[in-house]
Amino acid sequence: MIRRISLYEFFYLLIWYLLPAVAFFFSGMGLRVAGRIHPLGYDYYIVCTLLVLLWMIASTHFRVARIDALFAGREGWRSCMKAITWTFMAAFTAMFFYRGGSYSRLLLGLSAVLLVAEAAGFRAIFRKWIVRVRCEGALVRVLVVGTTEFARQISERLATGTYSNCFTVAFVHLPGEERQTPDGVPVLELDELLLRNIRDFADDVVIAVSPQTMPHLKDVVEQLKGLALPIRLMLDFGGELPLGDRLFHVGSASLLDVPLAPAETISYVVLKRAFDVAFSLIVLLAAAVPMALIAVAIRLTSPGPVFFTQERVGINGQLFRMLKFRTMRVAERRESDTLWGRANEERCTALGRVLRRTSLDELPQFFNVLMGEMSVVGPRPERPHFVEKFHDEIGQYNVRHHLKSGITGWAQVNGLRGDTDIRERVRHDLYYIQHWSLGFDLRIIVMTVLGGIFTEHAY
Repeated sequence: MIRRISLYEFFYLLIWYLLPAVAFFFSGMGLRVAGRIHPLGYDYYIVCTLLVLLWMIASTHFRVARIDALFAGREGWRSCMKAITWTFMAAFTAMFFYRGGSYSRLLLGLSAVLLVAEAAGFRAIFRKWIVRVRCEGALVRVLVVGTTEFARQISERLATGTYSNCFTVAFVHLPGEERQTPDGVPVLELDELLLRNIRDFADDVVIAVSPQTMPHLKDVVEQLKGLALPIRLMLDFGGELPLGDRLFHVGSASLLDVPLAPAETISYVVLKRAFDVAFSLIVLLAAAVPMALIAVAIRLTSPGPVFFTQERVGINGQLFRMLKFRTMRVAERRESDTLWGRANEERCTALGRVLRRTSLDELPQFFNVLMGEMSVVGPRPERPHFVEKFHDEIGQYNVRHHLKSGITGWAQVNGLRGDTDIRERVRHDLYYIQHWSLGFDLRIIVMTVLGGIFTEHAY
């Protein structure tokens, strides 16, 4: 079973990674026949190699260099288009900065169009071929070790699998397990199994590892090694968990990722951080003069510091000092840390009301972004007092802290600012975490600018 899937993946990757080279070659031949370009020289071979390398990186990043992406429907095709777009945008960018030769932009553009057609055709053909092989190929005879409800479910999943036509020849009963297997399928005892020539009627062994089996798993595997058959493990975690697709090692420890949020992905760690730094520098440079004038106005209109700093809860529950222009009269720290902001706040100064209504008091938070404590877009950070309160009252509230806090967010552009429904705000924050992308961030930034500066709950 695994050998067959490995062969599928090998031939799929071999052809998939060469698609840009094929598109580049036929595009060049077509334009050469049409007299639009001269014979391809050494520089074009460099461009072709660059395209293939970029395509390999993009395909891996967007997870389309895997045969399971063929059966992902529209989402799989969208990821494929993202990989194509990223590949050629990166290629055009590299060619713009490299002046060592001249290249035909028409050739690259035609290659991109042809790659789209190639990817669509290859995906459709390979998908149909796998389905056909599964239907017409030989049965993979599977021995399922376990007789629990989970073992029965594993047997059904294998029978309806995408890549191999699996058939459960027997279940193996382990000590202490209930028997919940379907009628008509033999159930063998482990001791009885070891005395028989299993290779005559089984190709693979799949152990359905339930919580009851886990303490005895090592002994069971040791006994099954004598069968001289491939052994696979299927783990029952007691429910649906968003498990990742990577088993990675830290020293002698093996870890299986549980991806609750994209905070550890390359896109989030590198691309989002680069965007945050670039965007914050642009804003701070553009707003340098207005910020200086605001600082002077605050000092002239009310006694106290220019900036108001307050402890907030950020990514992974870490505390940081969030910056704002001071908009209220100086009060005890305990009061500002435990009182909720309200409309027509009596403590607010005349200038402070203007700053709050226009959200200009938030500008210093771009310094927090530069220091890596916040992001431009993300769930708004809350004070420790309210985090503790909402954690006890609202389920999944702390999931908000799987990403960096933001100056603006999906909840804020949907009108959930200030004294608004906390549960609705959390629901929007969770939606943002589950659907995060740089494109989504740009959409929120545009909505923040267009939806305004003047918002109903900006106080």
